[in-house]
Amino acid sequence: MSPSRRVALVTGSGRGIGRATALVLARRGYDVVVHDLLAAGAEETAGFVREIGARAVSYVADVTDREAMKKVVASVEADFGPISVLVNNAGTSSDRCPLEDVTPEMFRRSIDTHVGGTLFLTQAVIPGMKERRYGRIVNLSSIQALVGWANSATYNAAKGAIIAMSKGWAKEFAPWKICVNVVAPGHTETEMTIKNDSAELRAEKAKTIPLGRYAQASEMGEAIAFLASEEASFITGQVLSPDGGFGA
Repeated sequence: MSPSRRVALVTGSGRGIGRATALVLARRGYDVVVHDLLAAGAEETAGFVREIGARAVSYVADVTDREAMKKVVASVEADFGPISVLVNNAGTSSDRCPLEDVTPEMFRRSIDTHVGGTLFLTQAVIPGMKERRYGRIVNLSSIQALVGWANSATYNAAKGAIIAMSKGWAKEFAPWKICVNVVAPGHTETEMTIKNDSAELRAEKAKTIPLGRYAQASEMGEAIAFLASEEASFITGQVLSPDGGFGA
């Protein structure tokens, strides 16, 4: 690895915001570790990264499997290079139901994926960052953690917890020059939103956004990449919410 290049690990980067982030980081000079639950998407993203001219390697693992993710980190750091940037992007969709209909399974899926996945992968990466006295961690929350959102109890809870954890980590890891921040996307056009919402519903939702449209995944990738950059060296413990003015 060129000494001028850093390694970024982006979870859930087989599609959507994760893929867009991997590509933005590659264009900015990072080598990228692509992670996803599905092998085809992960390797496709890795191929796109290589086309840009960056090194890429893909891993398939479930972020809720703590031991599997620890093995991913150990493999990356032994064979690919030290992880300088961690983007905790992997997630699952909202339950979308009234509170009375929330099941223990819904709760566990949301909390285990968003909160547990973010916590335990960060736990695996942080010793190396501390040893090198350098790191950028960007955790993905959601506009739903910042603005009241009905019929999404477990998703709201999980994404809110990510913000709280990140603020604590920003203070905890500051002595090692490790910055921890959050991106809380607003309405973004991804494969998941297209699958979950009809074109008509997306058009109606766009009317509630002052800029009048959904974001593109690449716009979220740019925000994440900024917080991972040297230009953000004095930014930690912050929540950046690219939302087109929705939360204003």
